[in-house]
Amino acid sequence: MYQKRLESLHQHMSDQQIEAVYLCSDVNCYYFSGFTGSSRNIVISSKTNYFFTDFRYGDQAQQEVQEHEIKVVTPPLLNTVVETLSEQKAKKIGLEFSKLNTKDYLYLKEKLPDAEFINVDPFLSETRMIKDEVELSYIKKGMEIVDSTFTHILSYLKTGISEKELGLELEYTMKKLGADGIKENHVIATGARSSLPHGQATNKIIEHGDFVKMDIGAKVNGYYTDFTRTVVMGEATEEQLNMYSIVKEAQEASLAAIKAGKTCAELDNVGRSIIQKAGYGENFGHSLGHSLGLEIHEMPAMRSTDQTVLQPGMVLTVEPGIYVQNLGGVRIEDLVVVEENGINNLTTSTKELQIIQ
Repeated sequence: MYQKRLESLHQHMSDQQIEAVYLCSDVNCYYFSGFTGSSRNIVISSKTNYFFTDFRYGDQAQQEVQEHEIKVVTPPLLNTVVETLSEQKAKKIGLEFSKLNTKDYLYLKEKLPDAEFINVDPFLSETRMIKDEVELSYIKKGMEIVDSTFTHILSYLKTGISEKELGLELEYTMKKLGADGIKENHVIATGARSSLPHGQATNKIIEHGDFVKMDIGAKVNGYYTDFTRTVVMGEATEEQLNMYSIVKEAQEASLAAIKAGKTCAELDNVGRSIIQKAGYGENFGHSLGHSLGLEIHEMPAMRSTDQTVLQPGMVLTVEPGIYVQNLGGVRIEDLVVVEENGINNLTTSTKELQIIQ
């Protein structure tokens, strides 16, 4: 797996005449080496893949890292990176422009004044768009955990508990079921607060008649999942029922339209047009969805400005919503894998409106 990924990177380097690539981010170091520790840097040259870490992670690197020459060095690791790039006499060097901090970039410029630095972010993002079978297995496991957690929460939910209590129960259940971690900044927003697309849990008490919007995700072997369901406590008003029905229609139409060859912009328009025709266009201001993997938001994004053509193996969220200030909000989100003629929907939880008594 790592050999194939590195071969792809080496081919890109050859095509672009890049002599070395310096990787500094957690996600890309993990993607190309399998290392899960926090102190590491990678230099990929035309001949050798170097992996640098410090004493604390030496044994761990020997256990986890594949396809690299491992070197345990004295921090700061960037000094060894510079020495290695100098020894390689690399003049055209690929960097992660979106991940490298300004201080380190200026240090590289100072120590390697004759080098030309090339942004390899686009290549890395495009490479990670298509998930292999191992990656998909981690994401599928994560969604199994999330679906089971939602089933549990339907019986746990009641009026009188706080949003924070609900959030803690969601987190505890996912970890109990095998999640290594959870999606950062879970959205737990109830009542009028559910109109906040990214509302975080507060001490607000859940009341009769509230929308309860839960946007959650489990993390398995470094890979994120994403999931949203909205329920109603006790009794739903006509407007709540109408909002939910419109979002559900938009989401299901979007799911039905997804297949390889379609563009992200085309798909964004499918769900958005339904919400607009229902009179709630101004209440749906975010994209229809996004990809994910080692990061919760990856490219492509299903928005009007993204002309990326979908390919088999892409993983996408599909999450239309309606948000009405002082009333509340509804979002329904599934996680799907793009296939030639449709999708594999990894989410099994019901989309029928659940009214919690």
